Amino acid sequence: MKKNTFSSHIGYYVQEIARKSSVALNDELEALGITYAQFRVINCLWKKGPLSQKEILKLISVSPPTLTGTVDILEKKKLVYRKPDEEDARTKKIHLTEEGAELQENAWVIIESFEERTTGFMSKKEKKLVIAALKEMEKSI
Repeated sequence: MKKNTFSSHIGYYVQEIARKSSVALNDELEALGITYAQFRVINCLWKKGPLSQKEILKLISVSPPTLTGTVDILEKKKLVYRKPDEEDARTKKIHLTEEGAELQENAWVIIESFEERTTGFMSKKEKKLVIAALKEMEKSI
């Protein structure tokens, strides 16, 4: 019978890298007063503009209560605010404040530096292959 070990499974390494990356990015983003989870939410707003929580949930994989808590914290930090949607008052859109918008450049310096530090040993072709493989794995989940 074949011995099963986590260390021979891609999923194990994906989980370990994700966990370690979150910890490291939390440490680095702390200088800006945000966590990696908060960065992921405000990054959606930097890229797409005001969004509802439902729209943000489609972009990042978190539970609705987790997203609500993250948005609440970002609102307390005065990085975002909620405003009723002009087309549907039942829906609130999450908007960046000026302070939230101003974090973008410095946050991306941290993210890009982390990316270079952790994947700089790969060629562009290798990075594309890894990303393609991970996207295929994601589709199967």
